[in-house]
Amino acid sequence: MKIIGLTGGIGSGKSTVAKVFETMGAKLFIADTEANAITATHPEAIARISETFGADIYKDGQLDRRALAAVVFNDAHKLQTLNSIVHPLVKDAFDAFVKKNTSAPFVVLESAILVQCGFYKFTDFNVLVTAPDTVRISRVTVRNNISPEEVRRRMDNQTNDSQVAPFCRYTIVNDGVKMIIPQVRAVFESEK
Repeated sequence: MKIIGLTGGIGSGKSTVAKVFETMGAKLFIADTEANAITATHPEAIARISETFGADIYKDGQLDRRALAAVVFNDAHKLQTLNSIVHPLVKDAFDAFVKKNTSAPFVVLESAILVQCGFYKFTDFNVLVTAPDTVRISRVTVRNNISPEEVRRRMDNQTNDSQVAPFCRYTIVNDGVKMIIPQVRAVFESEK
């Protein structure tokens, strides 16, 4: 089994690429989905997030993700604090996922911040998904129903592709023009 790190900035289409990997037999672990589950159900995470960001960050037992995003995407220190709470728990969940899927030829760890949080160190190789900024902004404004300015702020808080690329063996272009399946197939064929 090989572990593939899959990363890319917001709106790059890494989830689409991840699903293509999955249709080709890879087991898929989406770090953001796991992080959302942890912040919603893990008692330690809930306690620490409430303590750090205020008890009102949870309304009727549900994390107010929009309010939290408004805080952390405008304050790098608070984003780092949130990550220090959630990332170790996500890593534990990933380790358990890998143990359950040892018979799979590939396990894909999809994470927008694969390099920044150090998860790239736990992979056999990494793949960067890229798309032009205009495409990324358009995708996210439609998907999240937020303004282009808000998308740009979130993009500005992420490491750019040129900083992540040195950690990645492959790049997949997801610009809506270049076909994804042949690019994913080429990665699989190269790594068999």
